[in-house]
Amino acid sequence: MSTDTSTAPAPAAAPAGPPPAALAARLTGLAARWSLVVLLVAFAVVFSLLRPGQFDTAQNAQTIAYSQSVIVVVALSALVSATVGEIDISIGAVMTTSGVATAWAFGRGWPPVAAVGLGLGCGLVIGAVNALLIVRARINSFIATLAMTTLLTGLALLLTDGLTLYKGVPQGFNDLVAVTVAGVPLMVVYTAVLALALAYLLMRTPVGRRMKAAGSGRAAAELIGVRTARYVSAALVLGSVIAAFGGVLGTARLQAAGPGGGDAVMLSSIAAVFLGAVVSRRGHLNVGGTVLAVLTLGVGITGLTMLGAPAWVPDVFNGLALVAALLISRAGKAATA
Repeated sequence: MSTDTSTAPAPAAAPAGPPPAALAARLTGLAARWSLVVLLVAFAVVFSLLRPGQFDTAQNAQTIAYSQSVIVVVALSALVSATVGEIDISIGAVMTTSGVATAWAFGRGWPPVAAVGLGLGCGLVIGAVNALLIVRARINSFIATLAMTTLLTGLALLLTDGLTLYKGVPQGFNDLVAVTVAGVPLMVVYTAVLALALAYLLMRTPVGRRMKAAGSGRAAAELIGVRTARYVSAALVLGSVIAAFGGVLGTARLQAAGPGGGDAVMLSSIAAVFLGAVVSRRGHLNVGGTVLAVLTLGVGITGLTMLGAPAWVPDVFNGLALVAALLISRAGKAATA
């Protein structure tokens, strides 16, 4: 007896895996997101092997965290303005001016609360002026903040007469940032609290979501009822006040303030903001990535300094890091497109 199998169902085909192009894109995006962590670990391993007993110590880790705290604060100020789609290049000058104003006030016998208030007040006023120029007068943010940088550089020179101000800055002011709690300097604690608060603001609150909407597409955000002018202005003011806070911390750390150094901090901070975006799956700006980027750059520069690298290396290192950040971010976005 024969059996007709012509109508028997064919065996089910094994499910196909992802196509090679999709797999490659997924791997590229994964590599981009983990690139900062890999780079940080690589720096730590390489410099520990090259400088054993010097780089790989708890004291050096504490020193790196302490010295990079001001840059983290200024980078967070750059992140706030970048979140709403504006680039504020005056943050370095704001940091310098606020630090100088604080030292200037101490030199004239002001109490600490008043001196710190003057430094933070400078940031508030500068941020408000930037907001008026950018939002109300509709001047390009790069041009407006470049003009503000030039103005503040002259103001810092006026207040200092080109010198470093240190007279009158009390030792107790340095204690406010240098004293350790469970082995962690207070300045690191302040920076961590600021980072956590800013992360909560941007990720968990309606204000943060509207700021991101304003940065993603202003016209589209306005169509859904977001008053973008209000949130862009608030971000510019908040970013300037945070940069001023970094200047006050810098004066407390050094017990002095001078008219220079803001440009280098500004470049490092902006580089960290865009470098930190690579840890996001879609290349979005974020607090965690920004902090990680600052620490990675700080570890790299510290290691190179221990190896005897010349003074020009940090600027070149930060410039290359910014270029690499843009390239990696572009690759990551292409992978998720």
